Amino acid sequence: MAYKNPAQRPVDMVIACRAVDLPILRLAVSSLRRFTACREIHVFTARSSLSKFRRVLGDRVRLHNEDQAIPGMTLAELKRLNLPGFPKAAGWYFQQLLKYSYASQNESDDYYLIWDADTIPLRPLEFFDSEGRMLFTVAEEKHQSYFSNYQRLLRETPVREFSFIAQHIIVQKSILRRLLGQIEMVHPGGESWAWKIMRNLEGTDTNLFSEYETYGHFVKAHYPERAVFLRRAWLRDGSQRLLRLPRAKDLQRLSAEYDFVSFESRHRPLRKAWRSLRDWWAKMALHPFRTAGR
Repeated sequence: MAYKNPAQRPVDMVIACRAVDLPILRLAVSSLRRFTACREIHVFTARSSLSKFRRVLGDRVRLHNEDQAIPGMTLAELKRLNLPGFPKAAGWYFQQLLKYSYASQNESDDYYLIWDADTIPLRPLEFFDSEGRMLFTVAEEKHQSYFSNYQRLLRETPVREFSFIAQHIIVQKSILRRLLGQIEMVHPGGESWAWKIMRNLEGTDTNLFSEYETYGHFVKAHYPERAVFLRRAWLRDGSQRLLRLPRAKDLQRLSAEYDFVSFESRHRPLRKAWRSLRDWWAKMALHPFRTAGR
């Protein structure tokens, strides 16, 4: 389909989310509707969390049972692999594979956007330029295991100039299907691409694969004419900045500097510590002598 303004082309959004990130996702969904050309928002989560997500998000999203998304793979089965950090780290890998699984859905549109559940857009964002080329946000992260395993999975060497780990990425399904097909061809056998990725990872650290780096560098290597690589202003450590869930005024203030902001759960223990200190301080203010005398 030809669009009068390719830059405003609507796309489906694909998000994998744990229950712990639901408060941020609720805000993210509202902002995605406001600031992007969003068609449908597809959220993958655990079966046990579906009812809670439905209560909080209502009909603003389409919910999916994560264990039904990837043929032949469930989170429980993935946890049985003997990889660094497993079984705890299995969920981190599983959510990446869930995002890839949408490449075989909704064949009427060849594009979708992967968006991180803990990230909130603050200003209008476009994912195509006026010529219809995909806009890729680039970043500075560098983790060697991602590139070592890219080479192992695809039998080609990525040329790193920048990172694609920027909390979102625009996906052309036909390209991603080619990438996954190449992995299946390089690693023969009857298992799906998802198992072939996981069974062929090597390394000693707990982060051996990145869906962003793998797809982004594959596009850069094979389809550079379809892509534009750009830098946007964004903040990754929103949880450290606020030490609490963001309020509307917080997001408004951050929007003066950033296009989007992430509130990663690994920083949220700081919020708990801050709340404990705040409660203790309030208690001291109300009962200074009784508290001090204990």
